[in-house]
Amino acid sequence: MNSLQTLLLVAAAAAPQAAALSTAAPTKDRPLLRQFGKSINERVVSSKSGHNSFGLGDHYTSAETIPCLDMQTDGSGGCSGNSRPASSFDVSTRRDVREAYQANDNTQQGTQAAVDGVHGRSSGSGCCIIRLQGEDAASVRGLVDFADNFFDGVDGDGNDAASNIAARSLKDLGVFRIANNVHAGFDHNVNEEDKMQVLYTKLIPGQTNDEDPLLLPLEVGELVGAQSLSRAHSGMGTLFDIGSQITSAVLGMESESTNKLLDDCSRLTETTNHAMTPENHEKIADTMSNSYQRIIRYLKPKPASSSSNEGAEDDAAFWPHVDSTFLTLIPMPEIAGLEVWCPSSRYAESDDLAERGEWVRPIKPSVDDTNTGDAGETTNDDDYIHVVALAGEFLQLLSDGQVPTCIHRVIAPQPPSLPAFGVAPTKYKPRVSAPLFLRPRRGAGAVLEVESDLRDSDATGLYFEEGLLDECDGNASVELHGLHEPG
Repeated sequence: MNSLQTLLLVAAAAAPQAAALSTAAPTKDRPLLRQFGKSINERVVSSKSGHNSFGLGDHYTSAETIPCLDMQTDGSGGCSGNSRPASSFDVSTRRDVREAYQANDNTQQGTQAAVDGVHGRSSGSGCCIIRLQGEDAASVRGLVDFADNFFDGVDGDGNDAASNIAARSLKDLGVFRIANNVHAGFDHNVNEEDKMQVLYTKLIPGQTNDEDPLLLPLEVGELVGAQSLSRAHSGMGTLFDIGSQITSAVLGMESESTNKLLDDCSRLTETTNHAMTPENHEKIADTMSNSYQRIIRYLKPKPASSSSNEGAEDDAAFWPHVDSTFLTLIPMPEIAGLEVWCPSSRYAESDDLAERGEWVRPIKPSVDDTNTGDAGETTNDDDYIHVVALAGEFLQLLSDGQVPTCIHRVIAPQPPSLPAFGVAPTKYKPRVSAPLFLRPRRGAGAVLEVESDLRDSDATGLYFEEGLLDECDGNASVELHGLHEPG
């Protein structure tokens, strides 16, 4: 499909779809789901009043509050049992994964300290760092390189006419809608705030699971080239596999339930390939994965007006928020900027905002904390790649409150200070991030059956709401987001 076909598709997709919406059956009132959304929003608002204590004594550290898990792809979307598969390093078990994400519910108020869990002094942020090795690490590096290649091409650094034409086409197209809530394209200045540029992609699964998905906009492939695009798909495949394993372990789901509910960009049934023509835009949208990849570049921020926490909030490229996902998986960029909210296990409701918790910047574990593999082997940081895996709203919902959805924000790095006289200035390097959003599967078959799909556990989580899962039972998982949106 060339740019003209894309524009025709955009024009058709922009047509009103009120008739289809008007025939939808009325939604049954589910008050606990509505309260679920409101309670998350209240936690997000509360986090905005929190502080970071980077560099100060006794501050929450990444090593203390954010667990690190060693994982590898297994090709099946889930681990089997708690046994450790053969590997050159110890792979975290399902129990390890589950405990790393569960909030510590042994919280107390007052002078008596709560017992520290795997999150140290925090009750748990919903964030873990995943450490990958070997082919898995190499594949994710290919995704990171793809992100860099994309922005090099957008900046006009391409060496051939085809990539330059593709870059111009992407800029001309902007972000286009394919159907309701389905869009793709490149926004070179999000909200005209001069803070970030975002490539929104959509994926159409291949006819077989061995076939790479089709990535929209198609101009992206023309811009970066076939080899870079293929490596990106390999990296996405690794993240889909790891995300499926985490979801399965945390929720205690068998592979059949995981495949049914979680969209890992695979096909469960045969579907027809539709021609890229305007009249097929709704059919094309129906075949797209509900999970997606984004590529983000954070632009050089304006000089900070204040060193206070309020100044950091004003300068945030992304303000505190949560994701409507099972998981968001982000290869750790070279340049820091992501911060996660770590609520205190002792003073979460304190009137003193400084005691309620802290913002923590996930930091790559040092080589000293890394498994050394079999006897006689040595490893270093270059042998690994690290991925930040943030729990989304669906993981908190379906874990019955045992896993907190991760509240996070992004602070773009400040420009380097002016150098001394006679010293060449340091060129500003923007932060590039490539998050993959792992969301529920769409379709009539993706219905949550609580009794058969989820782990039977008598334990109640820190954010447990009695009766909440009963309201979810029998619903298509993708619809639960709309049901719990606060009004």
